[in-house]
Amino acid sequence: MTAKLSWLITAVLGVIAAAAVAITVPNAVTSWRLTRSGPEPLAPGLAALSTDQLAELLPKQADFPAGWIIKADTEPQQGFGYFAWHKPDRMMGFKPEECATVIGVADTGDMRAAEVSGQNPARASEFADISLTIGREYNPAGFDDMIALISRCLRSTATTGPFQFRYTVAILEDTHPTDGPQRFRYSVTTHYPGPDAKTHTEYYSYARVSQLVLSGSGSDGHQQLFDPLFDDTLRRIRVR
Repeated sequence: MTAKLSWLITAVLGVIAAAAVAITVPNAVTSWRLTRSGPEPLAPGLAALSTDQLAELLPKQADFPAGWIIKADTEPQQGFGYFAWHKPDRMMGFKPEECATVIGVADTGDMRAAEVSGQNPARASEFADISLTIGREYNPAGFDDMIALISRCLRSTATTGPFQFRYTVAILEDTHPTDGPQRFRYSVTTHYPGPDAKTHTEYYSYARVSQLVLSGSGSDGHQQLFDPLFDDTLRRIRVR
């Protein structure tokens, strides 16, 4: 593998890890309030919980393997609105262009409230291997919009100079029961150029319940730990 290709692979992994980092554009959503009368909570449903209360629902250090590096973020977002970011398709040559967001945690119509991430010290990477985020939902259509986008992007490519990266999506779960949270899970496998045919798979899970959206990601080789952490967090939210 050439040094240039190795650098590009590292850069792509950086884009994957940073895809959820966005520019917050305040866009107050107040339509739900128009149908209410009398004293109003800060937000509908469980979104009315404080940031600290939402953070308590996330996994703690003891839930991760011993030695893992855990970071918690409860810094509240300023404003309540949507995400707009820097058109990665322009930089990476994505086709179809709309599929650029497939390589990171997708926009589900929520605003991040609390997050926890864990990094396996045995893996030589500066990025988290597992992350879980609870967000307050502001766009009820956002979750279904995300599912529709991912379903349109089962195969995509990104071209950088002479190198082309291929992405394949496998939908693992798409459920919307009447008596439970709406859930969506999928994996994204990156196929790197070069004679060694290197691949990398990321796992993504989403759940929508009571005006909250739980989202998370697990890196290659950590699905067996990521899935139960996500499920346990969702159970804590449901019984809150």
